[in-house]
Amino acid sequence: MFWKILFILVVAAECVFVPLFLKFSWPKKCTKSLIYKMVCSTLFIVAGLLAMKIARNHTAYASLILWGLALGWVGDLFLHINTDKIWVFGIGLFAFLGGHICYIAAFQRAIRDTYPQYRFFRWYEIPLILLIVGLFALYAWRKQIKAKLIMAIPVALYALTISAMLVKALRYCFGQWWWGLHDYIPMLFVTVGLGAILFVLSDASLGLILFAGKDKNRPLKWFNIGTYYAAQILLASSIFFVYAN
Repeated sequence: MFWKILFILVVAAECVFVPLFLKFSWPKKCTKSLIYKMVCSTLFIVAGLLAMKIARNHTAYASLILWGLALGWVGDLFLHINTDKIWVFGIGLFAFLGGHICYIAAFQRAIRDTYPQYRFFRWYEIPLILLIVGLFALYAWRKQIKAKLIMAIPVALYALTISAMLVKALRYCFGQWWWGLHDYIPMLFVTVGLGAILFVLSDASLGLILFAGKDKNRPLKWFNIGTYYAAQILLASSIFFVYAN
């Protein structure tokens, strides 16, 4: 019971510290906003660790989710450093890229545990991934999102990776629902499915902030940060429901 109460308190603390981070990061980044942001990011790692302990889930899935959360923590640190140096942004971007690769591997493990004969990609997943990337490209064109040439390839690679993460997450959720193989299907859709969707929405709004001159749009900033931390907490909470070796 103690650990469950502590988990609830951690989630509640996230709800308190995220608005504080947003308050001190406006209108520009500062040392105080960096501290609050890293508190928020540390909380979703603690949530993942507590979920692992409470659920006694020490599977590969849980470990990969925690690695994804940890890389998100690194990405949060470097993306918030107030500098124009492109390599700092690059480290943050590649940290998140690595985090999404961990999430893809986690969802793939979960799928493989259900379908041992399942290959890494089914034929219909690739066109779905390309469709999402195409929608990202259309979105970038309509919103006049323009990245520097040196960042164009890494950003495109990131878009491809997060699209694959979304497809894998939804593939797992719908597979479990279709075959009725899981006792907590609604919670899978909330933690895995919604978590992945919110991550994509957060990154889409971040593109506007970073590359379309929307950095002074406060509601957009709130949306970006709110969906991001909700996504990470939900993915951390998925450790309660997904056991995959």
